[in-house]
Amino acid sequence: MTKSDIIAGLDMGSGRVTCILAVHDQKSDSLKVLSGASVPCKGLKGGVVVDIPETSNAIINVMEQAEDKLNEIVGEVYLGIRGYHIESFNNRGAYNIARTDKEISAEDVESVIENAKAIKITPDREILHIVPQGFSLDKQKGVPNPVGMEGSLLEVNVHIVTAAVSHINNLVKSVAQSGFRVSESVYNLLGVGEIVITPEEKDLGCLLIDIGGQTTSIGIYYDGSLQFSREIPLGGDYITRDIAYGLGTTIRSAKEIKEKYGAVLSSEVDDEDMITVTGLDGRTKKEIKPSDLLEYIQPRAEEIFSKIDYALQTSGLSDLCRSGAVLIGGGSLLKGMPEACQQYLELKQTRIGFPNAENVDSSKEYLNQTYITAMGLVCYPYLKSCSSNRIISGKGAVIHSVLRWFKELFSF
Repeated sequence: MTKSDIIAGLDMGSGRVTCILAVHDQKSDSLKVLSGASVPCKGLKGGVVVDIPETSNAIINVMEQAEDKLNEIVGEVYLGIRGYHIESFNNRGAYNIARTDKEISAEDVESVIENAKAIKITPDREILHIVPQGFSLDKQKGVPNPVGMEGSLLEVNVHIVTAAVSHINNLVKSVAQSGFRVSESVYNLLGVGEIVITPEEKDLGCLLIDIGGQTTSIGIYYDGSLQFSREIPLGGDYITRDIAYGLGTTIRSAKEIKEKYGAVLSSEVDDEDMITVTGLDGRTKKEIKPSDLLEYIQPRAEEIFSKIDYALQTSGLSDLCRSGAVLIGGGSLLKGMPEACQQYLELKQTRIGFPNAENVDSSKEYLNQTYITAMGLVCYPYLKSCSSNRIISGKGAVIHSVLRWFKELFSF
């Protein structure tokens, strides 16, 4: 195994940096997870760098831990991006086939996508991804792969993800100061969506909810592709802080109490055991019932779901995902969270997302919510179930990505 064989996914989360190292198995077209590590980081807040030296040190720490398990050295990483600065929208592009030969080529597809991304954005923002949602040929909708067909007017609908230039640059600087290069910056939701949502869910309609520490990411999949995405500035850390403030204890203690005894629904609470709470002074102690935690957990969980519901309603696409939702992220593990999500958003079903075994070969150590986003990042460039090669980088990679996609599909 050479240095270039190893794929590294670096998830810059809400106050935590997580890494997964993997190799691509060409025969099975799956990723074999080799190692991973996760460390807290005071230099990050909601996926945004607030202290470059602190963030760089955390990256060095997490990468060294992952490399030491393999006795290998990594040079490049796929950098996960999340945070409230991310904005996305849908757009449409059209391209006239003026030549006598009306057969659609991969270059024509590249041209129509270029037209779809020809939008005005402010200088402080950059395009991260362009996700083709579907093509139309001479007004005929529902054309998945137009190459080889004949027509005069080629159109495409795309989902465009943008991010703040300054926040991206600060993340890249942190990685560079750690001694690594960024292969590509990837919106976390896109990467993880490819390994936790089934093709059937993508086709029939599904809501993906990633409840992180300080932000919650949501995406609507329908007709095989991402139709809508949004970042919400609320996450599981807010529940922890509410508990800490309400009980007069430390953040660390509140987190432990939340994870061991916390629940979103009263039906999930067991009051047989009492909880001993140590005060901020480290000496004062008091006992409470687990049901007392509902006073702090339920209002914040309802606020998170309320903001998700508002985003869905304003998107105009809420009916596309009523069939069900997939929950991921540390906040999804709170007892009763899937059931509360299903009830509040009036969904038919809700489940916790885990990597598809057909795409990922990993030990149980890394098959949990801590590593799931980093796992999505290493899978991102290789999964052929994607839309993968159809998710196009915003920085000059359109031609190569589109040509590669169609060459793989049609072997020309």
